Amino acid sequence: MLRVHLVVAAKRAGAPLPPAVLDAAREAITRAFPVPAEAVTAREWRSAAGDTALLSWSNEPEGHGLPIVCSSGGRVAGLTGHLAEPGEVDRLLGAPRLGEAAARTGGVFSVFRAGEGEVSAATGLTRACPVFYAETPEVHVAGSRALLVHLAARAAETGSSRPEIVWNLPAMESMLRVGYFLSDETPFLGVAALRPASEISVTGGRRTITVSPLPGPREVPTSRRGMRAQIDELADALLAAVRPLRNTPEPVRLSLTGGRDSRLLAALLYKAGIPFVTATSGHDDNPDVVLAARVAEALRVEHRVVRPKRSKSGTELVVPHPRVRGHNVLFACEGMLSAYENVPGGGPYDPTPRMSGHGGEILRGGFLQNQGDPDPKAIRRRVNSLFGKNADLLTEEAREHARALAAPWQERCREDGAGALDHLYLTYRVGRWHAASRASLLRAQNPIPPFLDNLVVRTALSIDPLWRRSEAVIHDVIGAFAPQLRDIPVEGTPWRFTAESSDRTLMDRLRLRLPRRARPAETAAPKAAAPRTFDPASKPWNWRTTPSPELTDRMYAGIVGPRGALTAGGLARVVDEDGVTRLPESRMDAFWHLYTVSVMLTDAFADPVAPDLPPLHIPLPA
Repeated sequence: MLRVHLVVAAKRAGAPLPPAVLDAAREAITRAFPVPAEAVTAREWRSAAGDTALLSWSNEPEGHGLPIVCSSGGRVAGLTGHLAEPGEVDRLLGAPRLGEAAARTGGVFSVFRAGEGEVSAATGLTRACPVFYAETPEVHVAGSRALLVHLAARAAETGSSRPEIVWNLPAMESMLRVGYFLSDETPFLGVAALRPASEISVTGGRRTITVSPLPGPREVPTSRRGMRAQIDELADALLAAVRPLRNTPEPVRLSLTGGRDSRLLAALLYKAGIPFVTATSGHDDNPDVVLAARVAEALRVEHRVVRPKRSKSGTELVVPHPRVRGHNVLFACEGMLSAYENVPGGGPYDPTPRMSGHGGEILRGGFLQNQGDPDPKAIRRRVNSLFGKNADLLTEEAREHARALAAPWQERCREDGAGALDHLYLTYRVGRWHAASRASLLRAQNPIPPFLDNLVVRTALSIDPLWRRSEAVIHDVIGAFAPQLRDIPVEGTPWRFTAESSDRTLMDRLRLRLPRRARPAETAAPKAAAPRTFDPASKPWNWRTTPSPELTDRMYAGIVGPRGALTAGGLARVVDEDGVTRLPESRMDAFWHLYTVSVMLTDAFADPVAPDLPPLHIPLPA
């Protein structure tokens, strides 16, 4: 379900809010809420003095879950996402420190609260359900959709109920480089994303932002009992996160791959006794498909394969026109995610709970999970590469902007490199990439992400990040939940603690030895010689990164053509045209990011209806 909330407070206590602000919000919802208008239910609350307001919209059926707006003690509140225990909403309504209360409440949500002369909003530990905010000479605005916040703030500045969008061009450099925001910025001038575990409050016209520190790790256990205790804490937090699903009328739909994170979810649902079915996207020989089928068979649950659409001849893959993909990601994710990502289209709301492994890297050390060398110097190089990727495409002004964003994280690396990569992942990969992706899912689905539950995240962050990076923690949790999965290999690289078990430096740093029962069965001699028709480490073919003349020509024209953003949309301020001209087709990710921003700057959220363009046919490899 997608709920959209907006709180507004006048800067002069007791002064009525400018009518244009609320009018602009009501009008802008057709652009800021990417669902059919006839499916939207609206609620509004205004203070007696008219100086504060809460506006809320939802596309969920009446009577499903919490009311769109809850009230208690003279206050009203709207939540995005879900609470692990719905009764906690009363505690959030009355909490004197909303941000602290939200970060310690189970679930994945943000909360917007209003009362006489006050408004506030708070994020959880991941800000997977974001809060955006802006300020003008007359009002403070906060909401769950950045475009809505921007247009309401612009209405206060211009007096227009349909103001134009003003772009934050320097901030676009991050989208152009990596396909999401490695910052708290947004595409819209004057609008920022609230940090994780934070609260923005306005009382008597004065604004305060409070940021709670993220939990720090405990010492690595020196005994098997101590190790077992911390792993049990994580297992208990995961079980608590899915406990409300025991009464779900429909089986949970789990998107299952051959990897680690979705496998942990399958084991979790199995252990909790929650009915579920599984599905995997891909061709029959895809390692994800083969391994997911083995996991489902071991757990005795239904599994189906969703095969990509092919041409009648079977030799071509049929994919949406890139302009259609760009339009979809623009309206669903507000231009904060690249059209490289597979963003689902809209549709009627389906309350069936859904899960996928997104965000599971939190349990594996965040960005440490794919950091080959945990040495402090290597970690500093990793941070430099994150903020310097594709920098050759940028102007000097844009590169300087990226360097400024990197500076505080580079400084953190000097003190605690492992912790920096851990928190960097939570702050931006989850807090910005996943938040944008999740917004697209919420249009028509009911995604439940246990890995992002506040109490699960708090428990995970309390475990040493290098220990989590070893993957011994989640391997042991999977084994405790579903021992029958131990014999099934994982897609890609093997379990890290087996591949690096001879690394004395790493093991000395962890100061522990894994008990023999925790070692995966694939490292021992196989029980039987089973035929292998695939390589778990092989990578499936990806049409998005494979140069196709038809695809690249259309995308290149969208970037530098007559209507492209480099010529018509002002992108030349942050993009070096010579760099784009020299961009090789082997860097298709950069093409997708450039194309996405180009569509945004030239389309400008003008038409919620996707363009009617024929799909493309991509030749399949022999």
